[in-house]
Amino acid sequence: MDYNQSQRLATIFSICVLIITLCSGSALVSYIYGQDKGYHAGCEAGQQAGYSQGYNQGKDEGYQAGYKTGRESGLQEATTGYNLRNPTYQETKEFLAQDTTDSKTYIKDEYNCTDFSARVNNNAEAQGIRCATVDIFYPEGYGHTIVAFETADKGLIFIEPQFDHEVNLIIGESYSQTNNYTPAPRDDTIKRFLVIW
Repeated sequence: MDYNQSQRLATIFSICVLIITLCSGSALVSYIYGQDKGYHAGCEAGQQAGYSQGYNQGKDEGYQAGYKTGRESGLQEATTGYNLRNPTYQETKEFLAQDTTDSKTYIKDEYNCTDFSARVNNNAEAQGIRCATVDIFYPEGYGHTIVAFETADKGLIFIEPQFDHEVNLIIGESYSQTNNYTPAPRDDTIKRFLVIW
């Protein structure tokens, strides 16, 4: 083998080694770059999928646990809390006789019909008796508030809580005249009334 031929072979060999080295280096760089990109893309996709799945699962489990806790609490309170019932007519009269709200003094803008009604309502409910507040509407924006009981034996009755009197409400008639009270200083014709349980 002559010198030129051996130099040519050496050059070809060197070029081949260089090409293999460059290809290997390029492949290694591509592999590292691809691995890094793939790793981060996979992590992000996994986190998103895990978060969504975890959120939905946690939401469902939390809802079920909250529902169960609330239901059990409600059932427990139903046996220990208020159990309002409609009283008989006699029970209503007995309650009113022992209730002291009617002994309070009416003081305009301090203790008025709304206060009397609220107190009777609260006292009745504290004893398990179902009681309504009744708003009566007069002309010119005026009104009055009383209470009502749905008695088990005589139906709905209206009570003037300032005096514990049973009263009648007749649309188009004067509240004071219908119930034999001192005439009101203004028109107390009943336009309408609203029973609030």
